Amino acid sequence: MPEEVRHSMRTIVQALILFLFASPFLSATSRRTPISLSADDVLPTGNQWISLPDIRASDGALGTFNFLSMHHRGLLQVSGDKGSPVLQPYFTVAGKALAFRNPTWELIQYWIPSAHLAVDGLDATLTWCAPPESRAAFLRMTLTNRRTAPAEVTLGVRAAFGSIDRVTYVPVALRGERTIAPATWVDPAETFSYITTDTDFSWTLLHPGSKGAINAPPTTSTPSVDASQSKTLAPGESVEANFVLAGGIEEFSSAHNARALREQIERSGSEAIIDQTASSLASRARTTGKPDLDLLMNRNFLFTEFYAWGRTIDTEQFVGITSRSPRYYVSAAYWDRDAMLWSFPALLDSDPALARDALEYALTIQLRNTGTHSRFIDGVVLEDGFQLDEGAAPIVALAEYIKQTNDTAFIAAHRDALTRLRDGLLVRFDSATGLYSSLQDAQDEFQKLPFITYDNVLVWRALTGLAELYAGLNDSSSAADMTKRASALHEAILAHCVSGAAPGASGTIFASATDGKNFVFTDIPPGSLFKLPLLGFVPESDPTFRRTFEWLQSKNYQYSYGDQPYGLPGSYRVPFTTAWSIADELRLKAGHDKALKILLTSNWDGGIITEGVDPVTARMDQAGRAFATAAGYMAHAICQTSCIDKPT
Repeated sequence: MPEEVRHSMRTIVQALILFLFASPFLSATSRRTPISLSADDVLPTGNQWISLPDIRASDGALGTFNFLSMHHRGLLQVSGDKGSPVLQPYFTVAGKALAFRNPTWELIQYWIPSAHLAVDGLDATLTWCAPPESRAAFLRMTLTNRRTAPAEVTLGVRAAFGSIDRVTYVPVALRGERTIAPATWVDPAETFSYITTDTDFSWTLLHPGSKGAINAPPTTSTPSVDASQSKTLAPGESVEANFVLAGGIEEFSSAHNARALREQIERSGSEAIIDQTASSLASRARTTGKPDLDLLMNRNFLFTEFYAWGRTIDTEQFVGITSRSPRYYVSAAYWDRDAMLWSFPALLDSDPALARDALEYALTIQLRNTGTHSRFIDGVVLEDGFQLDEGAAPIVALAEYIKQTNDTAFIAAHRDALTRLRDGLLVRFDSATGLYSSLQDAQDEFQKLPFITYDNVLVWRALTGLAELYAGLNDSSSAADMTKRASALHEAILAHCVSGAAPGASGTIFASATDGKNFVFTDIPPGSLFKLPLLGFVPESDPTFRRTFEWLQSKNYQYSYGDQPYGLPGSYRVPFTTAWSIADELRLKAGHDKALKILLTSNWDGGIITEGVDPVTARMDQAGRAFATAAGYMAHAICQTSCIDKPT
């Protein structure tokens, strides 16, 4: 077959795949993707307001939910009683519990989890949905009688307010009164309140068609409600129950946030609301033409959008965080690097308008402490210590945003911020070496040698970006200055950051850090030397880079794992195959095939990217789960190497 014919056929097939998997006009039922889960997996979903991070795969129960709070500088997490779920759905038949255990799961448009189980002649389903822009989410339960005789059934939810925690890294229990009462002006519903000197937070469970039985203090220390409805189903007949969960800063707002979603459901029906949510999600979807990659990529695109970013319940500000899931060990804090270098590129791939909002946040609320290790969501310093890669990160993101969108009005509006970011880099300049210094490296560890190679390459990229940005502002003098500084830094890195002293190296390689005389030979996966070609500093064919790549994969490097089936370089800080290494090597010709194998072998955290995997088994790292910014980094790498469509 002639090559031009094969090319034409391949183009037609790709276009057909793109239509089938990416068209926002298909019905929700056409976008259902089965997902394989183990009994101890959880599924996250949510929107910019509410996060449902741990829906149990075993029974569809919701372990916790949370909202962002500017006042509390992190997450407000609501939990059930003594480790039990905050919301437990259940079915009964003839007064006996229906064993809804280990159902099959599918994702509607990669994000809306839906469970199904056929048991005892009945079909039961659960679907969790958080419509965009709503300060609420809802659970839809259905039951269909497949028996030949009528069945007396009940569909219900038990909700318990066991505790409320402020989460920034770790849960900190808040002390106050937890209460429950019938919702004000909204029926049937119950409102739970957390009260100190006044109501600090409130949440509501609204259950149209169901009756709620309250269990309140002082009878119990844990306010709870059991809401349910019963019906006799004829053979072939179905019943549906919806339960709306909402939050607010006090009782009226939480109840009416729930009411607004209930009214949408009453007007259009639950299926239409789920379909509308799916259509909104479809507008963000990209395709590689391969269903397994599409599922992994799009799910992590959505996870980074809804779990690395969100709106606070009290000030309604858009903020960025490492993860809105308390399952991540440093959740709910802000890093420039995580936000701007890992999550931001994914937003540009899937939701450019949201990428603009993310930049706005970085250049305003977070601007004054740019480069500082980590901050609270209001910009206040959480962990002190300067990190050069974080100082460069917003500039790199801004330059890429302008390049892709040509949004010149945005850069003009933030010219003062650009100057501040530039000056924050220039004060780190060392005239003796021509390099820029950092206190900590990209894995947040103290680095005794001040000049980190990757960080300086990133500064080179930032200076190049600054030259382009100033040229766009018609500031030719500043543009020329940045170009000159970038060129000088390029030369300084090649002069001072390479050495032939690495044990077993076949020649000079890039060191990870130097003081101009001494060298450290290691890799720092979040700021890997593998990124040098990806940043455009040297081509992948560059001899020094090729020797560096080979050395880090060899037995001469303690953390190479190169002889393991799923092994890629780690470090003493992350002694396993990291997500960053997989994403970086996916984009390199020399590492692509092995990286793709690892990516598709691991089941990750039910499909959500973690910090890495075991180099022998590809089993996910247990500590770094629900890592929302890294999810964006991996989704971007997949799309950059495999997407066959263009962003909408």
